[in-house]
Amino acid sequence: MAGGIGSRFWPLSRNQKPKQFLDILDSGRSFIQMTYDRLCKIVPPSNIWVVSHVDYENLVYQQLPEINPKQVLLEPSRKNTAPCILYAAKTIAAIDPDAQMFIAPSDHLILNESQFIEDIQHGFEFINKHPNYLMTFGIHAFRPDTGYGYINFDKERGLDQTIYPVNRFVEKPDLKTAESYLESGDYVWNSGMFLWNVQTILNEFKQYAPTLFNLFKDFNQDSDITLLYDQCPSDSIDYAVMEKSPNVQVKTVDFGWTDLGTWGSLYEILEKDEHHNAALAPDYLLNKSSSNLIKDAEGKLIVVHGLDNLLVINTNDVLLICHRKEEQTIKQIVALVETQFGKTKT
Repeated sequence: MAGGIGSRFWPLSRNQKPKQFLDILDSGRSFIQMTYDRLCKIVPPSNIWVVSHVDYENLVYQQLPEINPKQVLLEPSRKNTAPCILYAAKTIAAIDPDAQMFIAPSDHLILNESQFIEDIQHGFEFINKHPNYLMTFGIHAFRPDTGYGYINFDKERGLDQTIYPVNRFVEKPDLKTAESYLESGDYVWNSGMFLWNVQTILNEFKQYAPTLFNLFKDFNQDSDITLLYDQCPSDSIDYAVMEKSPNVQVKTVDFGWTDLGTWGSLYEILEKDEHHNAALAPDYLLNKSSSNLIKDAEGKLIVVHGLDNLLVINTNDVLLICHRKEEQTIKQIVALVETQFGKTKT
């Protein structure tokens, strides 16, 4: 899945080039390229499909020049993850009705790739033996994070040492609730990754999201996808199917996963100096300053003196300076900037 905007990573992530197409970590590869590389170690390239927004068609082909255009599905509008996944499922089922589908966002960071590969392969083996289940992947929580959704599982009824029935999905909690989740031992972070048999997910859509399913009932390669999406409700896969189905199992995993959704999440994983400053910039000077995050995309010398707990994000046309505790307001800031300066700045 590679169609999101990533507005919380503004001003680096923009409408015309969102974060999945950016090399935010200065690694030489964008998030979508790293995701593609990772999945190629599990399945052949001919089995990898990309769902993105029509505006990003050229970016997909530029960054993944080896991909077959027939494996790129373009959404005419953003309607959340349920239509996206149903679109892919119907397309894949027409080619291979017995296929298994692993769903992964294109903008996640995986630090322990070998463990990731082992866990996903184990997931495929499990679904092959238990084709009527839907699998989601839950990340072992090691801090009471309020930025993630959680999955509550039944740890007394595990089907093996890492796979358990899901009791419920819960939205992002407040800090006190997140602390109680961590203490209980039967909550994991919701990674947004899934695995299932293609016919199983289609049957689940039919039962729990019939309006959406019926829109795609007669879908084929000649269908007008724009017309279909115009009629689609905007629903997440969690809301449309996962929260309603009794057939969901969670595989608990720990492969160094991070949903790099915010500057704060990036700060958490970066190496810090002795004053807890983190920087992704060629030239910078932090003097009498602590706990700052510096990101420069233009090669400008960044000097910060006597300031603490700031985000300093520099691009060719926007400089953002924001207190780290205020980063949850970046979406609102983007809306204000668009109103005052137009979409070219967002």
